[in-house]
Amino acid sequence: MAKNYVEPNYGKNSFSCPHCGTLSLMHYYTASFKSCILASTAPGINDFGDSKMYVAVCQNCMKKVIWLDHAYVYPDIVAEEANPDMPESVKQLYNEASLIYNKSPRAACALLRLAVDRLCNELGENDRDINKNIGALVEKGLPKSVQQALDVVRVVGNKAVHPGQISFDVDDKGTAVMLMRLLNIIVERMISEPNEIDLLYQGLPESVKESIEKRDKEENN
Repeated sequence: MAKNYVEPNYGKNSFSCPHCGTLSLMHYYTASFKSCILASTAPGINDFGDSKMYVAVCQNCMKKVIWLDHAYVYPDIVAEEANPDMPESVKQLYNEASLIYNKSPRAACALLRLAVDRLCNELGENDRDINKNIGALVEKGLPKSVQQALDVVRVVGNKAVHPGQISFDVDDKGTAVMLMRLLNIIVERMISEPNEIDLLYQGLPESVKESIEKRDKEENN
């Protein structure tokens, strides 16, 4: 999911197409039909009601996005892709959650909370209290705002959701999306950025690196 991602929403003139991923102009049409619902108070008697199918056609790939009575039904929306530097053990949980978050947010949130815990472990924090692990990462450079955001979705704090447990009152689609975004932010800050800086450093001429190392030794003495 790109940074300029716009979630598919009926009525918007443009959004990120779940087929091609492009932020594209959409053309709409609707189809009405009669739905047959069996009345629970009178078995055998049919109640016919109007239903509508709303279809947006992506003007980039010409594929269709469908809502039924304003409920999104097709295609599955793939969430923000995992940062390539995300550890594989964390990425497996992340990818599984990204495939189901639109249909089962509760299950996705459970997987993502476990992913947060596992990411802390991969970054060297192994306390059984995830709150302490996140706090240790903040001391290592993780923005304090990320810790505060995790508090909001009850990953840490007094009402923490431990791996394997589900918080039924906050496990919705928005929470799942937020957790995925926060996981990518943590990986970006704690893994990707240090790797990029190290790559830049390794590209310096040897004479420059020797001067830097000499300076650092003098400062530490």
